[in-house]
Amino acid sequence: MIRLDLWLTLPTGEKLHAAELVFGDADRQGRYASAFRYTAEYLADARAFALDPAALPLAPGDFQGQQLDIPLLALEDALPDDWGRRLLILRHGLPRGRQSEPHLLHVLAGQGLGALGFYPPGQPPGEEAYAAAMLELDTLLDAAQRLERDGNAAIDDTSRSLLAAGSSPGGARPKALVYDDSGQWIAKFPSRRDDVDMVGLEATSLELARQAGLEVPDFRLVELSDGLASTRRALLVKRFDLIPQGGRRHMLSFRALLQASGYYVIRYADLIAALRQHGACPEEDVPRLYRQMVFNALLGNTDDHLKNFWLLHDAAGYRLSPAFDLLPDTGARREHVLLFDLTPLPPSPVELAALGRKWGVSGAAAICQEVEAAVARFAEIAADKHVPATEINRFTQDIARRCRTER
Repeated sequence: MIRLDLWLTLPTGEKLHAAELVFGDADRQGRYASAFRYTAEYLADARAFALDPAALPLAPGDFQGQQLDIPLLALEDALPDDWGRRLLILRHGLPRGRQSEPHLLHVLAGQGLGALGFYPPGQPPGEEAYAAAMLELDTLLDAAQRLERDGNAAIDDTSRSLLAAGSSPGGARPKALVYDDSGQWIAKFPSRRDDVDMVGLEATSLELARQAGLEVPDFRLVELSDGLASTRRALLVKRFDLIPQGGRRHMLSFRALLQASGYYVIRYADLIAALRQHGACPEEDVPRLYRQMVFNALLGNTDDHLKNFWLLHDAAGYRLSPAFDLLPDTGARREHVLLFDLTPLPPSPVELAALGRKWGVSGAAAICQEVEAAVARFAEIAADKHVPATEINRFTQDIARRCRTER
């Protein structure tokens, strides 16, 4: 059995003992029982809020489940995905029998993204997530490439910074936390499995999103030791869960909010309905989410799964986070993860505008026109980011097909 205290860091930097967690011993299939309970002092605190308004309402009593599944998906949100989990396991030398989520939460402690920290009962919360200095980017990239190539054999003294700085961010691709005088950034590196310039394409997509009126984090491309070579560049994306004064914002994925575990069939309309039910400012955030849907459809961002949409908690309540993890259809899948009404295939701009009107989104037609005008600049912006010409041509053609009224 594993017991953990859950601590919440507020935007002010203060930490509240918010909940107690209990995990049973795993059976032969790796299944285990889980339980969550808000502390009495947290429930009595005027600053308290539900860590998941749908599944974990602010109320006494136990919330029970299996693994970190429903109703405890908000806890799974705190863990990194494939790349970060791998580094977390290597960093702490976890044997196979201690690689389950409760053990990962224990070693993650307070170093994950977002505002949640996990500690043994009675242990006070510790330091924030480790980030490497920006000057270490070359070393971090070298270590990431060796780790991808050689696996565990690549762990040596020069890999220690990567294990510390790369075990917190989410996602499946190589990345690490770095800092400079302006704050903390997620450094996203190329992967040896890439067959296109993923770093340049993501920088292009973020710039197009900004021009299309989406709110995106600050970002910049950094050229490393070999100049413009796509294998020696990193994309820096500013963390939006941190407050400059030292506090944090609680992050909640739409996967948790919609209680969608395993294989799910979810529509963009379901996200909009959840925003209207649980969001603090749906009159602003529903059009923002709709604009992001239109951008995904016209750019070809088919990786639009529910953990790429988040809410941030502030003094007003839950608000839609900036858009991130934006890319054209690099896998040539055409079908999206989320459904546009009844189909995973991208609608035309005219059809997207009709969906917006159907869902009661104010100014839907104008939003579609603005997004279409922005993504039409793909070739120009991609060239400025030094994306290879063959890739620019490939994705320009795909975007042009998506923007046609008749297909």
